[in-house]
Amino acid sequence: MTDFDDQIGVMVTDLLIEAGDPYTYTRGTTSASITLAKSEMPSQWVDQGDGSIVEVRPINFKALTSTLPYAKPMQGDRITGGGKVYELHPTTSEKVYRQLSPQLTRLHAKRIR
Repeated sequence: MTDFDDQIGVMVTDLLIEAGDPYTYTRGTTSASITLAKSEMPSQWVDQGDGSIVEVRPINFKALTSTLPYAKPMQGDRITGGGKVYELHPTTSEKVYRQLSPQLTRLHAKRIR
């Protein structure tokens, strides 16, 4: 790992200490506790294919890659915290997650409850 990668790891750890909250990450019947930093993105309008358009408010969660319970997050995985439930869901331009560096992964979700 390069010094730059090491510094990103330190930055992500600091971010999660300052801005992270505890969440539960669930796939099927398996759950794990994880610290994530949440941010809300601007609304996106999605054509449902039946003539209706739905507003989706994407949520991004930033995670220390090594703490994710699965190497590849999948659509339908759920994140629960603060009485709210989010489901991993791709944005209109990206997949369900993006690994920004070896240490930092961004998860894309939408609030379902």
